[in-house]
Amino acid sequence: MGGTPERWDLEVDVVAVGSGLGSITAALVAHDRGQQVVVLEKAPRLGGLCGYGGGEVFCPNGPHMQDIGQADSDDAARQYFAFLGAGFNEPELTEKMVATYKEAIEYTEKEAGVAWEAVEGLDDYYYPDAPGSNTGRYLAVQLFDGATLGEWQQKTWPVSPHFPPAATHKEMYAWGGLANVTKWDYELLGQRIAADQRSFGPGMMGWFVKAAMVDRGIPAHVETPVRALVTDDDGRVVGVRAEKDGNDFFVRARKGVILGIGGYDHNKPMATMYEEVHDWNSATQPYLHGDHLLMGGEIGADIASVPPTNLAMFYGYNIPGEEHDGVPLWRSSWECGCPHAIWVNGQGERFCDESFYKDYQPRIREWNGKTQQQENLDVFLIFDGNYRERYPLGSFMPGMEIPEELAVKADTPRELAEKLGIDPTRLEATLERFNAGAAKGEDPDFDAGHFSWSNRLAGDPSYPNPNVGVVEKAPFYGVKLAPVGVGINSHGLRTNTSGQVMHVRGHAIPGLYAVGMSAAILDLGGGYQSGTSNMRAITWGYITGRHVSES
Repeated sequence: MGGTPERWDLEVDVVAVGSGLGSITAALVAHDRGQQVVVLEKAPRLGGLCGYGGGEVFCPNGPHMQDIGQADSDDAARQYFAFLGAGFNEPELTEKMVATYKEAIEYTEKEAGVAWEAVEGLDDYYYPDAPGSNTGRYLAVQLFDGATLGEWQQKTWPVSPHFPPAATHKEMYAWGGLANVTKWDYELLGQRIAADQRSFGPGMMGWFVKAAMVDRGIPAHVETPVRALVTDDDGRVVGVRAEKDGNDFFVRARKGVILGIGGYDHNKPMATMYEEVHDWNSATQPYLHGDHLLMGGEIGADIASVPPTNLAMFYGYNIPGEEHDGVPLWRSSWECGCPHAIWVNGQGERFCDESFYKDYQPRIREWNGKTQQQENLDVFLIFDGNYRERYPLGSFMPGMEIPEELAVKADTPRELAEKLGIDPTRLEATLERFNAGAAKGEDPDFDAGHFSWSNRLAGDPSYPNPNVGVVEKAPFYGVKLAPVGVGINSHGLRTNTSGQVMHVRGHAIPGLYAVGMSAAILDLGGGYQSGTSNMRAITWGYITGRHVSES
């Protein structure tokens, strides 16, 4: 909106819009450089997208790798980032990110007290095949005591529905990974949950919110969505028009506004258009509507993109009746990485390495030009009695009855196919071929189990091939899957090496910055690696916090 209001309800130096990792880091840095900062959050809780996430930060050659005796180098890191980018990154942004992330993460530890520790034994996605790939590059946080948040304890995300509460990464892998959750120490976890000991994304954001809101007293307003950017006659962003308690709430920003409000996962028309799929659902909190693109577009901000084909989108499902904040909760289907399970398309045929989403995601959009069909959009998770005896389906543990609205059950593969509406003859042939290899721990068609990352995260280490097992024991089950986003979007606002948002005419918009998934991932390019989203959020939050303080 052009022109300033007649009065401001609040005047500060910096307005951080959103309370995810990028916004909070920027707020911390700006505050520590003498700026008066306020955080405005649309949701009823602080923590943003990261509050539901895995809490991993990808940090090659970073702090704490020496703690686990793992060698690395900056040159290897650059090689690996170049591999991930696949030529779709902007080199100056990548170099700025790579040159700054260690400094930024060390700042959060030394100045903000975030308790990082290395995750031993978790490999890069493409290790050891890709140039520069390595192991031990992830950071996670130590357990966080929610009680230390004071008044913010009930206004942050205490647990994520997608990750086990109160367990550390080290424990998760020591207990056998996600495939073996039935064998975990639930007495210990119950004690920690009762004491609000947080881990994964909720734990990570606990450390950051404590540093900002408790230790520094940075004010934050929840349930205060920002509706528009306010500009002066010269086009400079000088504040925002928010909404608080149903009324306009005008906040002046003497130095700048930082947009860190995530992407557009819950704006279905926008998501299906930008992500190039007919259907779209999300595992994220229901507050990501692409507001940054709407507000930025109103003042001429440039929207940039990378190909959506190999970022972070999954197939998943909604357990009937399961909701979060009044909307259906969608889960990613990690079951595909366990033995005794496969995926098939509507023709009853496998089409990917189900255990490695970097393989299956590009195949989702494969187009048959002869039939004018994307044949891998209708996908079904198929598993058998062996699977059901050993592994969970979402929150349904072995021995629990699964509702037929979620999983169709049948005595034979043919009967299952008929119930699901897929080709029964092809499904039988698919299972026969798969089982012939799986009996030997092999997958000659798609090489499932090749990547050690898949073995560690979702596989069962007691199997010769942690991701492969025969599907042959009655009863048989089938679950219809749908595309599920996790907040890693292909489109965002174009930014420069200072984090400033760029105008469509090629100049920086004075007073406006973007971080996290509000900024286009031109620093990463055409590929993704777990933990890079959190790393770039911290890095660009650090960069923008410094730059806005000096403007």
